[in-house]
Amino acid sequence: MSKIKTLYDLLQPKLKSELQASARKYDSAKRLKYKLMSSTLWHDLSISDISDLLSYSGLYTSDVTAKDVIYGSRFLTSKY
Repeated sequence: MSKIKTLYDLLQPKLKSELQASARKYDSAKRLKYKLMSSTLWHDLSISDISDLLSYSGLYTSDVTAKDVIYGSRFLTSKY
């Protein structure tokens, strides 16, 4: 039986490393990391969580589309 992957497991490697670096500096980034580690569905995240992910992963709002925000396609390595 394989382990169900969390959103943190599915993050793009570059985004994950940026988030890890931010989590060492900021408590709010650490909370976001734990939220991603406890969530298995993109739809579990709030708009605020996605905004924080943009902030702590080095992305700008101009880097993402509405589809990216709704489905997580810009953030995740594969479909879940």
